[in-house]
Amino acid sequence: MAITVRTGGALARLFGGEKEVQAEGATIGEILDNLDVKGRLCGDDGAVRRHFNIHINDGEDVRLLGGLDAPVSDGDTVTILSAIAGGAEVSRKVWMTFPREIVEEPVIWKIGRDFEVVTNIRQASVSREVGIVGLELIGEEDEVRKAIEYAISVGVSVEPVELGVVE
Repeated sequence: MAITVRTGGALARLFGGEKEVQAEGATIGEILDNLDVKGRLCGDDGAVRRHFNIHINDGEDVRLLGGLDAPVSDGDTVTILSAIAGGAEVSRKVWMTFPREIVEEPVIWKIGRDFEVVTNIRQASVSREVGIVGLELIGEEDEVRKAIEYAISVGVSVEPVELGVVE
């Protein structure tokens, strides 16, 4: 069963930069599983996170149609949108330094899960003593700022990558 899945902006990064992909599945949950994005769009309770809206055929939000159990049919279009309005998409490249105490903590994973940003590890050197990661954060400016603030709050040192550096 072919379903068209559409999105835009930072969320297109979930699909390799594509704003439209094809997927298989009989329910929204199956579609998200098959696209391997369910963990990004849904919380630990299995429900769609509050800052995402998913619609079938430009209709009602799937929350009103049975959530992840909402059925889809061959030829349907599923649209995934950010529910957070405002702000332009930005890309920030930073160096993150993880001290020994948190070098094994899943900080970057939590950033990708808890904030509407795409994380792109550009370079990394990690030992038991220290972790240094060149990270690109892509998303709306407010979400990128919140993600950086979170990293700092857990003890990560965050510095901007120098402008003009060739990667």
